[in-house]
Amino acid sequence: MKYFFLLLLLPFIVFLKIKVNVTYMHNGKDDNLSLRFKVLFFRYTVEVPVLAIDDESPSIVYKEERKSAIGEKEINEKFTLHRFLDDVKHFERFIKHVVGFHTIVRKFMKNVSVNEFYWETQMGAGDAALTGSSSGILWAIKGNAIGIMANYMKLKTEPKIKIDPQFQQMVLKTAFKCMVSFRIGHAILAGIKVLRHWKKGRTLFKKSMDQSSGRDLNV
Repeated sequence: MKYFFLLLLLPFIVFLKIKVNVTYMHNGKDDNLSLRFKVLFFRYTVEVPVLAIDDESPSIVYKEERKSAIGEKEINEKFTLHRFLDDVKHFERFIKHVVGFHTIVRKFMKNVSVNEFYWETQMGAGDAALTGSSSGILWAIKGNAIGIMANYMKLKTEPKIKIDPQFQQMVLKTAFKCMVSFRIGHAILAGIKVLRHWKKGRTLFKKSMDQSSGRDLNV
């Protein structure tokens, strides 16, 4: 009965929009990262109020707080370099097995709207010349980020970027806010394409391995 009810709601669900708010604040040694997802009246929040370098091991310690209508959950973990390299390897393997992965992602991103983009940075390297050159590099990075967004997504607002160089002191503060939205149907369609092309990629990979194993490499 519940599956029949979900099927009835499916035509309405695919047209619903998901709003994603990303906020990041860095002030000296303090960091705060927040992700907020909203669909109609349903909200899900992930906050990382603690993000620091572990003194005992080469890893990053973070505390994650998840909040939703069904309750709250707190997670304390360490993110190590070994774990990061493993994640990169898994992601590379995933991309190799998904035929046309970049095309699928590019088509999905065309349906993503950027409703807010704000990025302010206050920086100083303790040296006027070094601060000036660093500011120029940072302007280029932010400009390229906006260019990528304009090419791959729908800009519904004018991006606001600011750099405040401090020539007489060493300081690094940044505030980043971004809100994007997309329809659930577009996300579901992209997911279906990834799964379908994942199976196709695994089949092609298996065939190529079988053909290689049947050849005499010494000939």
